[in-house]
Amino acid sequence: MCGIAGIVGPGAEGRAGELARMLEALVHRGPDEEGTWIGPGAALGVRRLAIVDPQHGHQPVADPEAGVVVVANGEVYGHQRIRAAHPRHPYRSGSDIEVVPALHRAHGDRFLEHLPGTWALALWEESARRLTLARDRFGERPLYWARSGELVLFASEVGALLASGMLSVAVDREVLAHVVRQGYVPPGRSIWTSIGSLGPASRLIVSDDGREPLVERWWWPAEVVAPDGGLHDPVAWFRRELDRAVQDQLVADVPVGTFLSGGIDSSTISALAARHHRRIAGFAFDMPGHSEVPYARAVADRHDIDLHVLTPDGLDVVAALREAASVWDEPFGDSSSLPTMLLSRFVREHVTVALTGDGADELLGGYLCWARPMLHPADPARAGAPPRQRRWDRWRFPAVAVVPSGPGVARRYADFRSYFEPEELRSLGLAPISGADVDLARYQRGTADDIARFDLDHYLPGDILVKTDRASMAASLEVRAPFLDPVVADGCLRLPASWKVDATNEKLLLREAFGDLLPPEVLARPKQGFGSPIESWLSLPPVVELVHDTLGAADAPVGELLDLDGVAVHLDRRDQATWNLLAVALWWEQARRSPAVGR
Repeated sequence: MCGIAGIVGPGAEGRAGELARMLEALVHRGPDEEGTWIGPGAALGVRRLAIVDPQHGHQPVADPEAGVVVVANGEVYGHQRIRAAHPRHPYRSGSDIEVVPALHRAHGDRFLEHLPGTWALALWEESARRLTLARDRFGERPLYWARSGELVLFASEVGALLASGMLSVAVDREVLAHVVRQGYVPPGRSIWTSIGSLGPASRLIVSDDGREPLVERWWWPAEVVAPDGGLHDPVAWFRRELDRAVQDQLVADVPVGTFLSGGIDSSTISALAARHHRRIAGFAFDMPGHSEVPYARAVADRHDIDLHVLTPDGLDVVAALREAASVWDEPFGDSSSLPTMLLSRFVREHVTVALTGDGADELLGGYLCWARPMLHPADPARAGAPPRQRRWDRWRFPAVAVVPSGPGVARRYADFRSYFEPEELRSLGLAPISGADVDLARYQRGTADDIARFDLDHYLPGDILVKTDRASMAASLEVRAPFLDPVVADGCLRLPASWKVDATNEKLLLREAFGDLLPPEVLARPKQGFGSPIESWLSLPPVVELVHDTLGAADAPVGELLDLDGVAVHLDRRDQATWNLLAVALWWEQARRSPAVGR
């Protein structure tokens, strides 16, 4: 993992000072070394967290014969197989990133289709003065970009772009409404009007011909193709490919461990990792009322995993909230960000790389609501009910599973994942947004598979992967997600929802394929997200004081963004809606100090 940054366009070679400031803002992502390449029309840089070939795998990676320079954040899994397929390329180290120019030589603009792993990269072609920015298939690694006159800037984090001193930004109120309503910035957007986020499986091409940068998808997720997904024996296929993915992602020249929550996802990954890595370290979080230790211990004992447990005694929730506001340089309301941040710091004390179960919920049916909800509009007789009651009334949970069907299901599902009704947004001074503020046409068949795809396209890259990336990189920890391996994910996407959920169980395929590796209590454990005790935290006197200071004071800075009269309604509530508002307020207190921010 690394942090990358760059400036391209006329005179970019004279922007070394600006590039240096951008890289300084990314030191936490790459504490081991800094590298730059500056030439006509381009200034590229990287802060490196050395994982593969630490001594020689320096970046930027240049291919002088082809006139190509690459900076990348992430890992190319199985890079040894790519090297073997392209033996004539002049490799100079054992770095996985060196296969990027090799693939570009072999496949031209289609090189991304042959590049596995998790990455965000920039490839500069010297003779053509052409820049390609690209992100991996599911958006595991971030990449932001902006224009400054004739120049294009890019970086792994928004803060690095602001640190350049070349931008003037303002809050995008449409995105702000999405954050308040759903807790995260939508994929492909940023909280700032003049900064863009490259979406998952997307690339941006900047040419030296005066044309606007071209943004396009280079890959689309597979569609359901047959009752067995065309896999013939899905269970045997899944056992083989997930094990191979775990083995690929254990490759590193630094210590490796696993996140082990005791849930079925991380337990499966940890059990498979233990097959290939003797006495691998596993890490669990022991929070009062949310302890995962008994289940994690059962898995660790069964597979001889060296279990380490973090117990956050005397947690200063206010300090953690303020720290999180700086770690996530955009407003972020997922309450599990705090334990993820704390656990990542603890894990980094022992290992440099950790495998996680991210992606399993979205690929394998981790949400029973895919199958259960009737998805009918609220009863007109309940129209006078409070907003939150009306939201839940839209969803009926019958005893027998009903696969949702029919037009409009995606919009109602997007509404279900929100915490504010339209009238509540208006009271905050925000324009109501429809659904997830995205093009919902792709999901209008209204099947369970469409709902699964919606989560994969929006909730996974907008919330889950952002949470993991920022929390882990703040601690200089690389996190890898074997479930998002391209082959594994592609096969899972080809399988219909009937392989994944029924009336009472989620992740049917995962249970069938790997149930023999897991203790019975783990298999029987109800799904429990890696969340935080929001209600109890918001009841703590220091947090109550923080809420009233940041949201209720007449001179609260958040009043520059939100109508404080509308905010006041939420001050004494102990729910996710209040948590989202608090996240926005704490973020804005810090963000508004930047010289780049206009108000």
